[in-house]
Amino acid sequence: MSLEDYGEVVDGVNYLTVGDLKFINYFVIQRYTPEEPISILKPNELASLQARPAMHRYYNQTDDIFELASVLIESIVLNHCFANGNKRTAFVAGYIFLLLNGYELTAPSEDVIEMMVGVAEKTFDAADLERWLAYWSRDFDARILCTPVEEFPLDFIKDLNANRA
Repeated sequence: MSLEDYGEVVDGVNYLTVGDLKFINYFVIQRYTPEEPISILKPNELASLQARPAMHRYYNQTDDIFELASVLIESIVLNHCFANGNKRTAFVAGYIFLLLNGYELTAPSEDVIEMMVGVAEKTFDAADLERWLAYWSRDFDARILCTPVEEFPLDFIKDLNANRA
């Protein structure tokens, strides 16, 4: 079977929902620091920052996925809506946003940490983040996310496992 059998390419931008962002925050805390409390400090701001990429797209008339991802990531980091894991949540949300929109972020872990801390400390702004995302991203066919795991192409599984090492 080919990827065409599992999904279709959709025009436009795929956005994360507030529920997606809550789940990502829950996931990163459970995965890396399960002793930390999980809560939302600013639910209204969470809803606002979730909509920010769509609003930015509309008002700036842009379809630049890296620009939209940088807006999402920066918003999560700087608004600090979650009690814990804001930088991790921002990175994973940005990573998933890029995947859903046809790009895979391939930056090394050390660079990810440096960028997320830099955004939090405001030594990097959205434009810096946008350039960084574009530099470290490669094309990705999101239809693979619809493929049953047992039918994943072997090269994708090898790449995935190599990135985990």
